[in-house]
Amino acid sequence: MLELAPEDILAALKHRGARRLKRVALRGNRSTIWSLTQGGTVLNLHEAYRFAPDAVLAAFALIVKKGGRRCAEVSEAQRVVREWPGLRPGLEAARSAKHSLRHRGCAGPGESVAYCCGTPRQRAYIRALYRYLNETRFEGALPDDVPVRLSSRMTSRLGHMTPGFTRQRGRFVVEIALNVDLMLEGNGFERLDTLLHEMAHAADYLTDGGLSHDEGWQAWARRVGCRAESRYERPVVRRRRRSDPVTRVPPLPPALRERMSLWRKTA
Repeated sequence: MLELAPEDILAALKHRGARRLKRVALRGNRSTIWSLTQGGTVLNLHEAYRFAPDAVLAAFALIVKKGGRRCAEVSEAQRVVREWPGLRPGLEAARSAKHSLRHRGCAGPGESVAYCCGTPRQRAYIRALYRYLNETRFEGALPDDVPVRLSSRMTSRLGHMTPGFTRQRGRFVVEIALNVDLMLEGNGFERLDTLLHEMAHAADYLTDGGLSHDEGWQAWARRVGCRAESRYERPVVRRRRRSDPVTRVPPLPPALRERMSLWRKTA
């Protein structure tokens, strides 16, 4: 996926007829995705659009040429830019960064993430499992301190990876979150597969900017040994009531227990 700098977007829009445009600015807004300022000469875009495809760039060029005036063409162009699939993860990252709460038990050193519902032992388990899979399946391709947490608020979803981006830091992973139901007995395969699934999203995003279940993510999924499918069809053990607490800590694989002993000795 090609990453565009503001000057690249400006040149592309001018090439498509938006000749009065003088500057493009990328911003990490939580809700505003674009605006025209300074008499229509400056286009402010959500930073997610640095990966915008040609169709989205063409839509923005039309919006600028029309000065944002309402008409059928502009309405259609606005629909195109608003419904582009790459926008939603960028908005989620901005919102997560703004409203995050520090919870060191789940996060890596110095990170801030949303609330983790896990017990201290569950948090230690999920961080150890992430670190183990990063070493053994991803060959250390992921940062060791990616925040990982458990969530009791997910309904149909089993997990998610939230991408982030700043000009100073570049691409980073805001968090990986797993449905706490995955800690229940009977969900051993599902727990491992879901964590690998989200870690593959993280690897695809950090290396190539991927934000979907396309060929880039599928290649990572096959490489690390999780199901290369976007939908999960296997039955998952669930709580009877969403208010029920989940405190179970699954047993660690023997190989991971040995590694943890080595980590403690070298810590």
